[in-house]
Amino acid sequence: MTNTNSISQPIFSNRALVSLAVPIVLDALLAIVAGIADSSMVSTAGEAAVSAISLVDSLNIMFILMFNAMTTGGVVVTSQYIGSRNIERAKCSANQLLYASAAIATVLMVLLLCFIPQIIGLVYGTLEAEVFKNAKTYFFWTLLGYPFFAIGSSSTALLRAQAKSGAALMLTGAVNLLNVIGNAVLIFGFDLGVAGAAISTTFSRIVWAAVGLIMLHNKDLQVHFENLLKFKLDFDILRRVFNIGGANGLENGLFQMGKLLVASLVSSFGTIAIAANSVANTLCNIGWTTIGAFGTVLLTVVGQCMGAREPEQAKMYTKKLVSFCIILTFVLFGSVFLFRNQLVGIFDFGEEALRESARITGAGALLTICSVYAWSFVPVAAYRAAGDTKYAVILAVSSMFTFRVGLSYLLGHFCNMGLLGVWIGMWADWTCRTIFNLFRFRSGKWLTKRVI
Repeated sequence: MTNTNSISQPIFSNRALVSLAVPIVLDALLAIVAGIADSSMVSTAGEAAVSAISLVDSLNIMFILMFNAMTTGGVVVTSQYIGSRNIERAKCSANQLLYASAAIATVLMVLLLCFIPQIIGLVYGTLEAEVFKNAKTYFFWTLLGYPFFAIGSSSTALLRAQAKSGAALMLTGAVNLLNVIGNAVLIFGFDLGVAGAAISTTFSRIVWAAVGLIMLHNKDLQVHFENLLKFKLDFDILRRVFNIGGANGLENGLFQMGKLLVASLVSSFGTIAIAANSVANTLCNIGWTTIGAFGTVLLTVVGQCMGAREPEQAKMYTKKLVSFCIILTFVLFGSVFLFRNQLVGIFDFGEEALRESARITGAGALLTICSVYAWSFVPVAAYRAAGDTKYAVILAVSSMFTFRVGLSYLLGHFCNMGLLGVWIGMWADWTCRTIFNLFRFRSGKWLTKRVI
């Protein structure tokens, strides 16, 4: 047994942590920059186009996170096998991850393609005719990319699981650049508007899947794909992957369902409110995604520590990275607040929409800082990597529906605070998570779980 009262030889040096974290953070930032560039280009098609993409992206995120949860399960299992030096089982778990995520994504794609108008109508109710038309077009084309997203995401996650985050950055960075170029060509060159944005996204995901498969067949990698066409299920590994991925998928699905309920409320405030909410989310995502990237780092770090039976190191690295994220939160969101007027100016909106966007963006930045956002989400990745999945589900669902949904409807609708009331509900959700995550971390119960 490991002596939990002392730290043995560190599994990750500070240099190794930096080498792992920097590409992951840069990857997150590049994705956000690409997203902002995409939104800026699409905004030339009008507020209805931006509103449609914002609404459908909320749907896409919910469904993608449901099947992409298998990626988290696969990364945790693979990381723990790497930490325990059981490379053969790690390779097997890589294959099982690809099979599971691709199969779930394909089934989901086929089902959703049959009910596009009904799903949009069920979630968002009555929309303006132009918004509804654009939403159907965007949803159709992006649905076609689901299986390829699953394959690309799995490949990238497996690179990170073995601390090859630099290679993962090269892969996703090239794909994001391709998506931006594709948007520019199809939106400006061929005047395809929303359809151009969606086609470009799907095409870039096809390339992501193809290149990811090629990279993960490299036998120089410690963990790589082997004999994928000799389809063989390993139910022991799949059980471990689904134990984590299934809980994560349930959490993500219910979490995104809550977000959709909030998005439905926002859609009732009108096109300007939808556009302003989209802009504020896009700009604040610069910080949210950067902070969240450290959760991806912890999946690998804590996973390997727990696989090596070093729980105290898992705790040490979690505390170190969350503390850094707190400082980063002040820097990033302080900057967003100070330069909110300049930042919203990149969107081609009318004066009223820009003014509302700046107001909500500034409020969102301040509320993020006040909630100590880093403690709201980052340590949950460490808990998952250690196998503490039940806690994450209970906290996420209860906090989401109590505060982000319940309080948003209370303040936004019944108290007539509009969009600002929705963002105050989000702040209450984050603050609740921060408090409970601090208690969970200090209790050490998350360190007593076992995955392999």
